[in-house]
Amino acid sequence: MWLRYSPSSSYIDEAMPLYWLVYRHNNQISVVIEPGASLIHARLRSALDGLDQGEFTEAHELDRKWRVSKEMIRRRLSQEEAKRIV
Repeated sequence: MWLRYSPSSSYIDEAMPLYWLVYRHNNQISVVIEPGASLIHARLRSALDGLDQGEFTEAHELDRKWRVSKEMIRRRLSQEEAKRIV
C-alpha cells in the first residue's frame, strides 16, 4: 500500500504505506499514524518529529482500504482519538 498527500482532498491517496505506531507513557497509550516506506522508516520519521514519547509497544501497517483523514496523520493521538478511527 502506498499513500501520498493530496492537496485537493482531506484524505490520503495511494503512495506510501501508513503505519499505526503505539507508545506507552505514564500508563497512557498514544498512537501515531505515520507514513513510511517500511516500519523502521515510519518509526524513524516519528522519532524525528518528536512523536515517539514513551515505550514503543507495537505497530501495524494499515490496510489500504482504510480512509484516514490528513489531520490524524503525523501527530500523537490520544487513546480516545485512536478508538474513533478504529
